[in-house]
Amino acid sequence: MMKHGYHMGLGFYGSYILIFFLLIILVLIFLALKSKPSLSPFTIKLLDILKTKYASGMITADEFIERKSIIEDIKYLNSYTPILLERYAECLITTKEFLNIKNEIESNNYDASICEELAKGHISYDEFKSKIFGGKTNEK
Repeated sequence: MMKHGYHMGLGFYGSYILIFFLLIILVLIFLALKSKPSLSPFTIKLLDILKTKYASGMITADEFIERKSIIEDIKYLNSYTPILLERYAECLITTKEFLNIKNEIESNNYDASICEELAKGHISYDEFKSKIFGGKTNEK
């Protein structure tokens, strides 16, 4: 005669196996959430500046999101890039101008004084291009 009922399948240990798998899933979720990199104090400062500009109505929601994502994701190789990032967070330059200047100062083709002038805004990107190329630019 065959017995059917409570002890079919995994029997008494089935509930323990289920709890064990749930614990493993919870630990994996916790580790995935914990591994998210935290923001540096400098990045938090820049985001606070940007939030102030957005709250005052200087920039739109789309521009805020664009600038926020660039500030959070940017990797810099140069000591002048943080200066440039601060100008960008203060909405003193456009995204296109920021990316152009960042590429120029990180290219290592120019001396430090020119990179510093560009980053601090003492000369604009257009003035820089006219100095370097004598008024001939390759941009359309």
